[in-house]
Amino acid sequence: MTESFFMTFAEPGEDLPLPFSGAPSGAENHESGMRREVVTGRGDGAVPGPAAYPGLPLGGIDAGGGFDPGARQALALARAVADLRQEALFNFGEMTGVKLTAVLEQMLEHSELPDAYLDTVRAVFAPPEGYAAALRQLMEPGAVVVLLREPGAGRSFAAQALLADLRQRTGARVGPLSFGGGSRFPVRRLPLEENVAYLLELPADEEKFEVAEDFGAVLGRIQYTLGKRNSRLVVLTAPEQWARICRGAPPGVVPLLGQPDPAKIAVAWLRAEAPELDASKWVQDDRIAGLLRNQAPGDVLQVVSLIINATRGRRRSTSTSATTDAFTQQVLDVVAARNNWRSSLLQWHSKEGRTSFQRNFLLVAAMFRNAPVAHVYAQTAELSEQLSKREAVALEGQGSPGVIEMVDSIDAELAADDTVQFSKPGWDDAVLNYFWVDRPMARTEFLAWMAKAPLARTTKFLETFTPEDRLLLANRVGAFAVRWAVRHGKANPLEDVVIAWRKDDALWAAAVDLISAAALHPTMSRFVHAVLLRWSKNAGADRAALQKISVEVCAGEFGRRHTGKALRRLRHAAETVHDDVQTSLYEAVRNLWADASARPTLFSSVVEWCSADPSRAEAGRRSFLALATLLSKEDRGLPVLLSTGEDQPDFPTADLISGWRTLLDSGSVADDSARAVGLWMDAAVEYPDQRPVVFNVLRGAVDTAGRAGGSHPRHRLRDLLYLWQPVPAVDADPERVRLRHELVDLLDHDRSRSVALYRPVRMGRGGPTP
Repeated sequence: MTESFFMTFAEPGEDLPLPFSGAPSGAENHESGMRREVVTGRGDGAVPGPAAYPGLPLGGIDAGGGFDPGARQALALARAVADLRQEALFNFGEMTGVKLTAVLEQMLEHSELPDAYLDTVRAVFAPPEGYAAALRQLMEPGAVVVLLREPGAGRSFAAQALLADLRQRTGARVGPLSFGGGSRFPVRRLPLEENVAYLLELPADEEKFEVAEDFGAVLGRIQYTLGKRNSRLVVLTAPEQWARICRGAPPGVVPLLGQPDPAKIAVAWLRAEAPELDASKWVQDDRIAGLLRNQAPGDVLQVVSLIINATRGRRRSTSTSATTDAFTQQVLDVVAARNNWRSSLLQWHSKEGRTSFQRNFLLVAAMFRNAPVAHVYAQTAELSEQLSKREAVALEGQGSPGVIEMVDSIDAELAADDTVQFSKPGWDDAVLNYFWVDRPMARTEFLAWMAKAPLARTTKFLETFTPEDRLLLANRVGAFAVRWAVRHGKANPLEDVVIAWRKDDALWAAAVDLISAAALHPTMSRFVHAVLLRWSKNAGADRAALQKISVEVCAGEFGRRHTGKALRRLRHAAETVHDDVQTSLYEAVRNLWADASARPTLFSSVVEWCSADPSRAEAGRRSFLALATLLSKEDRGLPVLLSTGEDQPDFPTADLISGWRTLLDSGSVADDSARAVGLWMDAAVEYPDQRPVVFNVLRGAVDTAGRAGGSHPRHRLRDLLYLWQPVPAVDADPERVRLRHELVDLLDHDRSRSVALYRPVRMGRGGPTP
């Protein structure tokens, strides 16, 4: 299940070692352009936020005005906790479209952990037994702390809490460190800054990719290096993985941490997000205690969500006892919601006279939470027709039940903004769950309708279904598809969504963001990684969207954090015949190049694609083009494949020739090839020491001696050289003209040598004679 909550970060920048670039508390983050709400600690060790203000009324939280700084701090923290709770549960239905976009951007951002986030962690973290000893261990300069827990058991949250407390006590900057592209973690990846603490999550083992068995032995050198810089490291790994890689690890790096206490987790979150509630009373109730007992942190958060919704919702009274007080009714609602309201939904569906249109309206209202009721009404007719042509409903005129009647029939209310509101906590998710269990023969058609629903654009009613409404709906549908796929271990709903949204740019971007976030989620990631691998192999025309999204996810934060895994998926996608997938592969290669540790493996992979079977040739051509036209950040006039430095791998001339040969063997990327030739020839002009490399590589790429294919690549290169520097030309740079002539003469000389191999011979007494 989901961890207490999560944020996904990876190391910024291109070159390593790297400084942190995160903005300090209260400053605007330069990467995202978003201003974060800042909640600062009080400096006395006390937990900040609403826990210090148990009497803050709910009305004050809603209004937010007129409070002293302490109350405003509590309000800011409560809102931050609410957003993070939804991130952890991967359920964004309560957010507006604008808020959701900002949250997804933040989830996929890679930067130093900001103070506002760290303070939120401290406010809701319930320390397990052994936590204080682990913190004391981490306080030592050069400390390495390895946390052994399976994903979903709270390991990420415990690590971030350690870093948050460390920062408060020492002022150390804290942030993530990506593992890199290989199976080994190179010590040189450690940044040079002092008094910094890093969080390193080891990539999970999978077929054909495992963390090297000597990782434990490397920790001693890491300790030594960190100690010289007054820095520290927290490592996240699973027990099974650690058992394989721990040999040689320094003693004492694994602290003894107890399991998180579910009741303490619930109390911490309730006090931070809903200070108006008596958190202790809730968790001490026997019925709630039963729901929390032995639960994973994510399950605890589910209960917390139900408690908050039960106390803040407008509940229609259904109690048969006049003596049932409000608190008891709320507890009963939470228990019923935790059981998916199965009895209540069975009673509703079984009511005499219940129609399929009503059932479908309930289902659509549950799926389209917070959508305009007119859109819910119209989509109900679409779903009815999708499920059964015989159940199609005509909404024109007044023959069918109207909106108000339909809202009343599902025991809901119509809010002032014309959205459908359920009063029971967790009712909408329970409705979806009930349908899935109750109607197995309708699942396929429901998924088809669900995937197409955000694409709908109608003018049949006056209310406008805005782009923000569509985005919110898309993310609710997408998040549901992700959660369902992970829960059931089947990617069907995700695949339907991806394929349906391919031709809509806004929805496609939403799909990429959602699946990228899921690929970094503590409990969803393992399943999503396997799905991305399978999609990268989908070559069918009707499945190209799956291959494309696999590449685009690998091009983003997933690729930066799990570079080795991303490269494996890109190798499969390199066999694609689809132009748009090849375009995405081009961008992915460029993005992954930013990680210096990934460059040797990435370059080798691209060369392999260029040299391998023809099925990968086009992908290799475009990928090599991406690198050949990428300029060094240190010197903007020098292509990265010609640059040298600590973070640059060696580029064997034979490999460069292989890439250029594939590039010049085809006219499919003629314009881009001209740009590549121009950049390399410009480098030959500006950097005389690079001329031999440039000339040797280009000559080798078109050398046809012993090769089939004739002289077409040589002719193509000559044409591209003419485009780079026409001759004669007015005001031509003499140096450019000279270099062009020099290279062309060399190409002619190479050609004459290759032709000599086929010169006819005549037989004489002394043997063959030319």
